[in-house]
Amino acid sequence: MKTRNSALYALGLAAAITLGGAVTADAQATTKKKTPTRRTTTRARPAQSIPQVKDVPQPKTTDTVIVTRVDTVTLRRVDTVTTTMLRTDTVTRMVYPPLARLPGLFFGVGAGANIPMNDIRAVMKDSWALQGQAGFFPINSPLGLRADATYGKIHCRERDFGPNCKSPSIWTVGADAILRMPLDRTSKLNPVLYVFGGGGYAKFSDVDPRYTAFLRTANEPLWQNEGKWYYDVGPGVDFNVGGLHLYAEGKYYTILTERKNVHVFPVYGGIKFY
Repeated sequence: MKTRNSALYALGLAAAITLGGAVTADAQATTKKKTPTRRTTTRARPAQSIPQVKDVPQPKTTDTVIVTRVDTVTLRRVDTVTTTMLRTDTVTRMVYPPLARLPGLFFGVGAGANIPMNDIRAVMKDSWALQGQAGFFPINSPLGLRADATYGKIHCRERDFGPNCKSPSIWTVGADAILRMPLDRTSKLNPVLYVFGGGGYAKFSDVDPRYTAFLRTANEPLWQNEGKWYYDVGPGVDFNVGGLHLYAEGKYYTILTERKNVHVFPVYGGIKFY
């Protein structure tokens, strides 16, 4: 808008100057004609005053300098520890008590009672007996072998033969095969059942003739002071008490004679070393 006004002012000023110049020239010519000897110089004034136009103000130029400085400092510290378990292995460990040791080579001593059986029970009664044994099992094998020796008495019946009757003695030497069956090797008792069977040689002594006379059949003696072969079978059990290895067993003998076999059933209890 200011530029437009300035242009109009300029055009008006130019028109005024031109008009003023023409009027001045015309007046000067008329004056020369009337008074040629006197030069009168009169400045014609315009009927309308022409405003003085100063320097047209120029529009202000505004230079806008925008300085934008963006300092962005981003500090990021991410310490991330990620533990990823890709595979889970579950191991269950069963802890069992240690197994008690089974004997390999062993020795044993015991004591017990001789129990007469069958026919001789009519004239004999129970008495004492001793036993010694030695055996061997391969490592943890259920089968083993042993040898044993016994000595004992068979007591006479005083009511039948008087207070001074003799009590026969019997000793044996034999061998047996053993089958053992552990019941609970994790317990402190460690019980082991076993059965055995075998045979050997038996020898009687101090046999009173009245016994044979009382028991004989067809005038033949039942037994005499002599040695005879026998076979045996029996059960037993081993067990621990404290640090001791104990055993108990019964051994049924069948002693072979000429007419009637003699049967004795000794039972023993004792201690084993291994």
